[in-house]
Amino acid sequence: MSEPPQLHPLLLRQFTEISGAGGALDIDQWHALLRAISDTYSSAANQLAFQQHRLNAVLDVVSAAVLVVDESGVVSAVNAEAVRLLGPQTELVGARIDTLLMAGPTDQSATRVLGDDWQDTVMYQQRWTLDDVILRPKDRPAFTADCEIVPYRAVIVDGEQTHPWRTAVLTITDATDRDGLRAEMQWQATHDPLTGLGNRAMVTDRLDHALALASRSGSWPAVLFIDLDRFKSVNDQLGGATGDRLLVEAGRRIAREVRSVDTVARLSGDKFVVLCEALETADIAEQVAARVLQSMDEPFDFNGELVTISTSIGLARVDRPSDTADEIIERANVAMYRAKENGRNRIETYDSIMRTATPRRVDMERALRMALDNDDLTVVYQPIFNTEPGSLVAFEALVRWEHEQFGKVSPVEFIPLAEETGLIAALGERVLDIACRDAASWRETARFTIGLHVNVSGRQLSASNFVSYLSRVLRHHHMEPSTLTLELTESVLLDNPERAAARLMALRDLGVRIAIDDFGVGYSSLAYLRRFPLDVLKVDRQFVAGIAQSPEGQTILQEIVDMAAGLDYVVIAEGVEQPEELVSLRELGFQFAQGYLLAAPMPPAEALLLAAASPIPEQMIVEPRSR
Repeated sequence: MSEPPQLHPLLLRQFTEISGAGGALDIDQWHALLRAISDTYSSAANQLAFQQHRLNAVLDVVSAAVLVVDESGVVSAVNAEAVRLLGPQTELVGARIDTLLMAGPTDQSATRVLGDDWQDTVMYQQRWTLDDVILRPKDRPAFTADCEIVPYRAVIVDGEQTHPWRTAVLTITDATDRDGLRAEMQWQATHDPLTGLGNRAMVTDRLDHALALASRSGSWPAVLFIDLDRFKSVNDQLGGATGDRLLVEAGRRIAREVRSVDTVARLSGDKFVVLCEALETADIAEQVAARVLQSMDEPFDFNGELVTISTSIGLARVDRPSDTADEIIERANVAMYRAKENGRNRIETYDSIMRTATPRRVDMERALRMALDNDDLTVVYQPIFNTEPGSLVAFEALVRWEHEQFGKVSPVEFIPLAEETGLIAALGERVLDIACRDAASWRETARFTIGLHVNVSGRQLSASNFVSYLSRVLRHHHMEPSTLTLELTESVLLDNPERAAARLMALRDLGVRIAIDDFGVGYSSLAYLRRFPLDVLKVDRQFVAGIAQSPEGQTILQEIVDMAAGLDYVVIAEGVEQPEELVSLRELGFQFAQGYLLAAPMPPAEALLLAAASPIPEQMIVEPRSR
């Protein structure tokens, strides 16, 4: 049998191997040839099926939808993600790709993503991409997607002939989760996570925008800076969880009272800001502030626990085109602190006086921090005398600050600044340490025990480690606790009475004495103060001034002395500046007095000399307690 003409190369190789040198094949050789051909193609088919199965497995675990498209734009294969996003496999395979990719804001407005010439663009030129498109498949929900078509070109060799082969792979990535994450991140960047209100970034951005609009329209915005009065006391007394609930509920009340065009934000802690835009009249911002102030009148009810709180509000208007968002917010903040200084639960508007003070306040805060870091603060001592016969019994430590730029800064100015900026704790600790150190020198020089009075802020007293810190200071300077008197204002006790009583009891157990400074200017009475373990009352200067010519004033002081004696309190008159005042105080039964008439505050060296020269007094503040 002769060789069949025009055999396929594979058949020709098989034929050559069997026939050897050539010649006719018998029937057995033909059977062998057919078996060899069958085995070869079966093996190739098995390998092809395995490779196809492996390819499908790989494509099915790919997180993106994959569609293989032939040169005519018809889908030939898809993976599992394509089925999930676009529809059943039976409807995808065989469909033209340009009919599958429909996008638009609604189903009715959806149009084809690919134009009529997409094949010329993709198959014969370069890859095609489209991100953040909303695809709307026929039988699946719409979703945000990133799309990409990558062309593949090859040459198929068929014997001595070659054929160009073109295909493309379309990948579609579901970007829905990414958009959700992006939206969440954007929300977090502009909102307070506790209250859901805006944050500083949001209100600053909107204020910048409002300023830009106002420069064209002339309708300038205003800012309210809101602080919850004595919030820290509530937080300490009832716990952080209740404090957080109070912040949330307060934020809701504020948001309820503003207009729809206004922006409410929580800056930090118990501080909120309201941006008032589109002010048709100048008094709209005041009206909003008044509603917010009044909204806090009703107590907050937390599981039967009624919490009453007020607000201090500062208002700042924009009146200059050059004003920046940060400057306006800072002015409202300054006005808010003025509201606190004037009694809380009120509204104060930023004015020209505050405008002059604002740059000084910023510079002074920076300078005060440096003074604390560099130990530039000094302590002076004002003597306290026995009114009969006028002998020294104690010194009160008073902090002083002299700065190269500001000169001698009054404590009336820098002590409130330290309170507002959180520096008061560090300042108080520094004064306490210096005063106890200086008192050690008096002990070595004087012939008797001289008492030391040191002022303590509410922030210091509320610190959980204050008692242990004070104990360490006393031990370090070898100071007897009973010689130290800590002076507190009435407001410190009123902020959180229960906690203050517990802390004062711990201080009494340590052995120190407790005095109420500036007694009479606060809201309490002697009967109220019986709740606390007190030892000394220092009557404020306003009751002492002009006492010789005021029968009514003498009556008030006599009542204070008599009630204090009944409670076993020591009474000290502050601010004695006239001789007749001292005479009246003696007649009223005051045991001790302090003021410029007797002695001005003096540096440590002069205090040491005074202590060394002083006679032993007949009556001391430092005495064993009878209570």
